[in-house]
Amino acid sequence: MKHGARTWIGIGLLAAAGACAGSRDLPAEPESYVAAAAISPERAAELAASPATTWLDDLNSTEMSALTREALAGSPELQAVEARYRASRWRARGAFGGNLLPSLSIGADGRRTETPTGTEERIRTEIMTSNVSASWEIDLWGRLTARALAADLSADAVRDDLDDARLSVAGQTARAWVDLIEAQQLLALAQEDLSTRERAMELTQRRYDVGVISSLNLRTARSQVASARGNEAQARDALLITSRRLQEIMGRYPDGALRADGQLPALPVLAAAGAPSDLLDRRPDVLAAENRLRAAGLRVHEARAAMLPRLTLTGNAGNSGQGLTDIDDSVNMVSNLIAGATMPIFNGGALFSESRASVADRRAAAADYVRTTIAAWREVEGAISTDQSLEVREREFAIAAAEAREAQDLAEREYARGVATLFELIDAYTRRIDAERGLISARSERVSNRIAYHVALGGGARTGGVDEDREVGQ
Repeated sequence: MKHGARTWIGIGLLAAAGACAGSRDLPAEPESYVAAAAISPERAAELAASPATTWLDDLNSTEMSALTREALAGSPELQAVEARYRASRWRARGAFGGNLLPSLSIGADGRRTETPTGTEERIRTEIMTSNVSASWEIDLWGRLTARALAADLSADAVRDDLDDARLSVAGQTARAWVDLIEAQQLLALAQEDLSTRERAMELTQRRYDVGVISSLNLRTARSQVASARGNEAQARDALLITSRRLQEIMGRYPDGALRADGQLPALPVLAAAGAPSDLLDRRPDVLAAENRLRAAGLRVHEARAAMLPRLTLTGNAGNSGQGLTDIDDSVNMVSNLIAGATMPIFNGGALFSESRASVADRRAAAADYVRTTIAAWREVEGAISTDQSLEVREREFAIAAAEAREAQDLAEREYARGVATLFELIDAYTRRIDAERGLISARSERVSNRIAYHVALGGGARTGGVDEDREVGQ
C-alpha cells in the first residue's frame, strides 16, 4: 500500500512538473489581429501616453495626434512586428534556461510478453521500468553563457525594431494626414479653376454670338473647360487614393470616405537637433544595429569556445519490476553518475568554418552599424536644410499666389470690357493656378518634412517599447 501511494504521488508530481514547465516556458495563446475599435481602454491609454507620439504634440494638431494614436492601436503592420518581438523574447528566455541550467527528465514504461507453451496456455510476463535522468554541461569556457547573452541581445534588437516600427507608423500616419489635406485643397482648387473657366466660356459664348470674336476664341475656351474637368476628375481620384492610404495605415476599411477636418498647423521655429552623438542614444534603428553588433561579438566567442573540451555531468536512476508498486522502490533503484570530458578532433572543418564565419558576421554587423548611423545623421541634416528651403518656397509662393489672384481679377474685368484678349485671360488663370498649387504643395511638404525631422531624431529619448514588467507577468 505504501508503494502504491508513492506511485500515484510520483505520477501526480510528473503531471505537475509538466504543467509548471508549460506555464513557465511557453507564452500565452497568441492574440489575433485586433482592430483599433476593439482596443481595450487600458491599451488605448497606454498608446495615448506612448513616447512614440508625444513629439506630435509639438505640431499642435489634435486631429493628427488622434489619428496617429489610432494607427498605433490598429496598424496590422505594427501588430505583426510586436508579435515577432514577443516570439523572439520567449525564444531568448528558452535559450537561457536550456543552455545554462541542468536538464531533468523522468519516465516510465511497461512491456508485456506472451510466450506459447505448446498448449492452450501462454506464459505472460509483465515488466515495468522507471527512470530518472539528469545532465548538465559545465560552462568551462563561457560558450553557453555567450550563446544565451547573444540570444538576449538579439531579442533586444527586435525590441528596438518594434520601437522603430512604432515611430515609423506614427510618421507615416502623420504624413498621410498631411497628404490628405493637400489632396482636399488641390481638389478645391481644381473645382474653383473649373468654375472660373466655365464663367469665361459663358462670356466668350456671348461675345461670339454677337460677332465680336471668332470661333478660335470659342473653341479655345471650350478646350480650357474640358481640360479643367479632366484635372478635377484627376484631383478627385487622387483624394480617394490618399484617403485609402491613410485608412490602410490605421487598419480601417479603405473605402476612401475619410476626410480631414483640421488645417495644416503653423510651424514653430525649428528646434535644435543637439549633438550628433545624442542621436545614437535616441534612434531605435541605431540601437538595434548596436545590439546586433554586440550579439555578433558574443557569437564569435561561442564559435571559438566550441573547439575546446567540454565537461558534462550525467546521472541516471531507474528500477524495474512486474507492477507499478515495484518501479518506485527507491531503496533498490539502480543509479549511476558519470562525469565526462569530450574534445572535438575531426568534424570536417565545420567548427573552424563556423568560427571564421562568425568573425565575418561581426564585421558585417559593424559595417551595418556604421551605415545606419551615417544614414541617421544624413536624415537629420537633410531635414534641417530642406526646412530652410521649404520656408523660402512657402513665402515666395504666397506672394506669387496673391499677385496672380489680383492679376486674374484684373484680366477678367478687362476681358469683360473687351480690352484684354481671351489668351491673356487664360494666361492669368494658368499663372494663378500654378501659384496656388505651388503654395499648397510647399506648405504640405514643409509640414511633412517637419514630421520627418522628428522621426529622424528618434521621436525623443524613448519610443514606447513593450513594457518588460508587463510582459513577464503574462
